[in-house]
Amino acid sequence: MYKKSEQLLGQALKSIPLGSQTFSKSLTQYPKGASPFFIEQGKGSKVWDVDGNEYIDMVMGCGPVTLGHNHPVINDAIKRQMDDGILYSMLHPLEVEVAEKLIKYIPSAEMVKFSKNGSDVCAAAVRLARHVTQKDMIFC
Repeated sequence: MYKKSEQLLGQALKSIPLGSQTFSKSLTQYPKGASPFFIEQGKGSKVWDVDGNEYIDMVMGCGPVTLGHNHPVINDAIKRQMDDGILYSMLHPLEVEVAEKLIKYIPSAEMVKFSKNGSDVCAAAVRLARHVTQKDMIFC
């Protein structure tokens, strides 16, 4: 049932620790023989593994895929932006526009800081907590 997925996992384990770039997608999170390890495509709330099995994606991209996979409005916006470029070394006006909308719709938000991953957000939270409390030690 998961022949191709397990074959790809074996291949991945030769070059990637735990077979994944992130712990949440690693072989430690899914039971071998009862779950695929590789997803090939997604549409809406569904995904298909490399063996052609269809699933409802309860994880939804580890959280950020709230509108489903391959949403046409989101895809079109991404394609338009890609035509202009990505990963600039300076600010883009869209950052200000999105920050202003978040502040408008989140009553407690006074300012917005974007970050690329959870590790950066946790590190920023620790720095902020140390500054606000004037304490050096953080208990995890």
